[in-house]
Amino acid sequence: MNDKRGEAMKTTTLSIISVALITALAACNLKDYTEYNSTLIYSNTFHLPVDPIGKNLGYERLMVNCRLREPLNLFVQEHGLPDFIQEYNNAALKGIRLYYLEENLVYDFLESSEYDFDSTHLVEKRPLDGFEKAYIKEIQGRKPL
Repeated sequence: MNDKRGEAMKTTTLSIISVALITALAACNLKDYTEYNSTLIYSNTFHLPVDPIGKNLGYERLMVNCRLREPLNLFVQEHGLPDFIQEYNNAALKGIRLYYLEENLVYDFLESSEYDFDSTHLVEKRPLDGFEKAYIKEIQGRKPL
């Protein structure tokens, strides 16, 4: 009798886990997540210019981030496209900095959970520091190959 009950409980548990896994996968937009990972640059040293006309890598990365992170998307809709972005990792949490050069401001967004893209929130608003200004000026002065 206990073996049947144990077997039924094991079957029920596996069914619940399967349904939860299927639901989680269905909720995830696999195309956006795949695009996010396939164009991810694993470095916090890159400041990427955002060019909506040329649709460069910076623009594409920003658009992928906006599709995955609703709070970031709402911010960009309200404030417009930044001039540069910088993606980074902080203890397995992904972040993105938006650089608005005319306003001399950096908006820093970070996830509060590595499993929830919508946990992204603004953690800091500050002026560009000296290094950032010099680095971006140097990038802007580069000539294409």
